Amino acid sequence: MRRLIVLVSALVTLVAFAAPAVAATFDPTQIALPLDGTHRITDSFGDCRGTNCSRRHEGVDIMAAKGIPVLAAADGVVDWVPTACCGLGIDHGNGWQTRYIHLNNDTQNPDGSYSDDGKAWGIAPGIVDGTAVTKGQVIGWVGDSGNAEAGSSHLHFEIRQNGVAIDPYPYLIKAEGNWVGQFNDDETSVHQANIDKIFVAGITVGCNPPLNTKFCPQRNITRGEMAAFIARALHLTQMTGTPAYDDVDGHLFEIAIDKIQMAGIGFGCDENSFCPDRPLERDEMAELLVRAFQYENPDATDFFTDDSGNQFETSINKLANAGITVGCNPPANDNFCPDRQLSRGEMATFFVRALGL
Repeated sequence: MRRLIVLVSALVTLVAFAAPAVAATFDPTQIALPLDGTHRITDSFGDCRGTNCSRRHEGVDIMAAKGIPVLAAADGVVDWVPTACCGLGIDHGNGWQTRYIHLNNDTQNPDGSYSDDGKAWGIAPGIVDGTAVTKGQVIGWVGDSGNAEAGSSHLHFEIRQNGVAIDPYPYLIKAEGNWVGQFNDDETSVHQANIDKIFVAGITVGCNPPLNTKFCPQRNITRGEMAAFIARALHLTQMTGTPAYDDVDGHLFEIAIDKIQMAGIGFGCDENSFCPDRPLERDEMAELLVRAFQYENPDATDFFTDDSGNQFETSINKLANAGITVGCNPPANDNFCPDRQLSRGEMATFFVRALGL
């Protein structure tokens, strides 16, 4: 009998060490924010879903751009991975589980945009059913898979206790207090909030690929980068026509430049060239934004004193009439500085105003 007891004890010990480690305790007030990037948490738990409110929303949607990292909210073991991409669940022990849904399933293009082809696998390598994960570990990337295809990219996040969904919103708000923004080089920029907003909107991905941890707010934005911003902001698809420029073949932003040209928005620096690496000037910015967003100036108001005779004067006044620019010499703001080059941070603010973000 003693030998049997010893044998059973040894087997129990062996199983205990062989099984994946599950956190002994789970406290929802101590979870980590489950993504690392610019985001907006919606208070949407319990909202109506389906026809005639046939079901209720069992989580919270955290609006964010495709491709930003999704993190494990607490230590645990992966216990749910659907066969169709993309989502997963983590068992935290004692009946607690978190779920992460609508992970990215689209391949990324060279310019940082996403193809919407459904051919990617938005779960981090090595993450499978039974994998032990730690709090803050990257487990996947934000996307719009599943029934989010028709909407904006976001992370659907759930907390469940013994299979019953509970409202994660207050715990996410508490966890959010430690988040400092998407990029690590814009904390002193007056444009930081707007930089984060255009990241969430999918207009920018950063300036140091593939890490894209920086935005380079003080660096002058190039004409090619501006083309990419506009193409992403307007969700332009490739349009019929013939590319017009001889100097963009093989360029990082070739596709975006072709898109805005074929949409009637882009224009060259001369008859045959786009000059994608040349810094963008403020008058060119005005012309591009007016073409993109169709601003008007019905009273033909002349807002500035330093743009008379400028080829883009009409567009500069349309941009001012729409409230997108106020000038360049506060507090008077009677100048526009049409020939001045534009920084990436300034451009972020212009896009936030243009898109009403």
